[in-house]
Amino acid sequence: MTDGFNTEFFAERFGLRGLTAIVTGAGSGLGRQAARTLAATGAHIALLGRRPEPLQETAELIAHVGGTARAFPVDVADQEGVRLALDAIQQCMPPLWALVNNAGVGGRAALLDVDETMFDRVFDVNTKAALLMSTAFARRLIDRQLPGRIINICSLAAQTHPRHLGIYGASKAALEHLTRTMAHEWASHGINVNAINPGYIETDINRAMFQSPAGRKIVEGLPRQRLGTPDALDGALLMLASPASTFTTGSTLVVDDGQRFSMG
Repeated sequence: MTDGFNTEFFAERFGLRGLTAIVTGAGSGLGRQAARTLAATGAHIALLGRRPEPLQETAELIAHVGGTARAFPVDVADQEGVRLALDAIQQCMPPLWALVNNAGVGGRAALLDVDETMFDRVFDVNTKAALLMSTAFARRLIDRQLPGRIINICSLAAQTHPRHLGIYGASKAALEHLTRTMAHEWASHGINVNAINPGYIETDINRAMFQSPAGRKIVEGLPRQRLGTPDALDGALLMLASPASTFTTGSTLVVDDGQRFSMG
C-alpha cells in the first residue's frame, strides 16, 4: 500500500495465479502471444493445436521466463479429441479458469470461387472448433460449480466486408453471434464469454501477403498506414481473462487501430 494505491488489490483482480488458462492455436502468432501474456499473470497454460513442435516451442518460451505451460496436441475440430485433451488437462493442471479460442484459418476467395471443401475447412476451424471447445470447457465448469472466462478471437471481417474475405468473415460473424448466445446461456453459472475483433495484425502466416504489392496497398489505405503486432491484443485479453471482468459478458472489443473506418 503506497499513497493510497493498493497494488495487492490489482494483483488479485488481474492475476491468475493458481489457475489454468487454455489457448488454442498456441503454436504461433496470436495464440503464442496470448499464451505468453496469460502466463505472465501467473496462470498455468494449456497449449492446444495440431502440431506438437510449435506447441513445445511456446512451452519452452514460457518456461524460460519462469512460467508454466504444457502442450496438448489435438485437432480442436475433433469433438472426441477435445474431450480427451480436457480430461488430461484436468488431471495434471490446476483448476480451469479461462479459455482463449484463437485457432483459426484464413480463406481469401471471391464467393464465386468458393467450393464446398474451402467452406467446410474455414467453418470447421473458425466456428465449429470454437463451439466444441467452449461447450466442453463450460460443461466442466458447470459440473464443478466454478466460474470462468471464455474469450473468442473473432475478426474485424465479422463486421466489415474486406474484399475476398466473405467466407472467412462469415465464419467469424457466426462465432461473434455464438459469443453472445454463450454469454446468455451461461451467465447464471458465472461464466463470462466475450470476443475480441482484431484488425490487421501481422504474423508469420500473413507477413508475405502484406509485403506483396497488394498487401502494401491495403496498409497504405489504413488510417494510420500501419499493421498491428500480436501484443496489440494484450490489454483486451488481460482484462477479459481476469476476475476484473466480472461485469462484462456478451461483449465484443474491437482492437483495430481505427482500421474499420477504411473498410467497406
